[in-house]
Amino acid sequence: MDIQNVKGTHDVILDEANAYEYIENVMKAIAESYAFKQFRIPVIENSNLFQRSVGESSDIVRKEMYTFKDKGERLITLRPEFTAGIIRSFVNNKLYATKDLPVKAYYVGPVFRYERPQLGRYRQFNQFGIETIGTDNFYHDVEAIVLGYSILKSLGLENVKVKINTLGDLESRKNYKEALKTFFEPHLNNMCSDCKQRFALNPLRILDCKVEDDKKIIADAPKMTNYLSSESKNRFNKVITLLKEIGVDFEIDDTLVRGLDYYSQTVFEFHYSSSKGVDYGAIGAGGHYDSLVKEIGGPQLEGVGLSFGIERVYSVMADDGLTGFESAGLDIYVMPIGEAEQEIGFYLTSNLRQYGFSCEIDLSNSKIGSMLKKANRLQAHFAIIIGEEEIDSKKATIKNLKTQEQVKIDFDDLINYFDKAFQLNDDHHECHHDDECCCHKEKDVDGHHCCKHHKGENE
Repeated sequence: MDIQNVKGTHDVILDEANAYEYIENVMKAIAESYAFKQFRIPVIENSNLFQRSVGESSDIVRKEMYTFKDKGERLITLRPEFTAGIIRSFVNNKLYATKDLPVKAYYVGPVFRYERPQLGRYRQFNQFGIETIGTDNFYHDVEAIVLGYSILKSLGLENVKVKINTLGDLESRKNYKEALKTFFEPHLNNMCSDCKQRFALNPLRILDCKVEDDKKIIADAPKMTNYLSSESKNRFNKVITLLKEIGVDFEIDDTLVRGLDYYSQTVFEFHYSSSKGVDYGAIGAGGHYDSLVKEIGGPQLEGVGLSFGIERVYSVMADDGLTGFESAGLDIYVMPIGEAEQEIGFYLTSNLRQYGFSCEIDLSNSKIGSMLKKANRLQAHFAIIIGEEEIDSKKATIKNLKTQEQVKIDFDDLINYFDKAFQLNDDHHECHHDDECCCHKEKDVDGHHCCKHHKGENE
């Protein structure tokens, strides 16, 4: 029986998995440099969380949620986005009362939406994002945009453009919705079924329609800027002025409303065109929200957030040839020549691993030439050869696979030998911390492995 993966899902393995890890590490490192802290929340939530927060007019709630009843007859949903769950966690844990505001959270993990699979879009995909909760200061809107812009630039993406708009405050949106209803009502019979539903639930959502005939009608619709309160106009002008001063490439898009009903004031998207001319559209987005915390049961607090789809970011990087990261390679490949030598080889491998060296042992009983080929395929820096002679003398044969030099080292001196060898090698495991060991870090922001070989600190 040939069992395939579920439609709209995909396996992330080998080099692609390494690229995902690199992308996520860059995103995490930049978020942490902005003083964001990691949140890990459940994949499943009560369905009413998303119905209340995301909004019944959104495509996510109307068409895309994976919802089911559990054995207790509770209505459960696989999270289609993170923000509602992060706010739920913020409220449940009473962080508004126990932590200094704003609370700055970042997250990464899988989300689930039943939508049409296409390039970089899946029904299960991974999302990274940030939320700044408990602030109405426009500087935090700008901070979110600059953070997202910095992430994409740090990943090597050059043709990034920010599209930005304002949805105004509650009174502004109320007046604008009325104007949209007046405008669209005579056109409804000629518009798609989605637009007819959006008209009843939230006419702002019509502006996000992708149907070509409907887009022609939308082009003549009233503009939000004509219905903004003076306070909202002033706030938006401050945001775009600051973005200009910082040097963020942006354009104002007065049709941008985003797909979630909780947004207010500043909304934005990160658009990208690859070096091959492929327009990927939005590869990340976010915005301000004014009532979401209260809607989920907390006090009246505002916030701002953004998110990136890891698959989308990976796709554009692959298109621009930015995913071919050079592997740091394996530290040591242990090669016992025969079954009798495997016991001491396994012991030495285990000991080396405990001291932080990346090691693999060949247990295939292959010939030495075959094992050396495997070591080279794994980009190992050294090979340890253990045969009868090595067992008798209690000295391992160490082969430097770059220089092809060989030396004999006592079994008891292997840790000291490799510790010095890697510290002397400027191209590998260079430690950037003179006073503090970076052994807890697997990779730095640039994707380079830091030194993990400090014998004295591991003893």
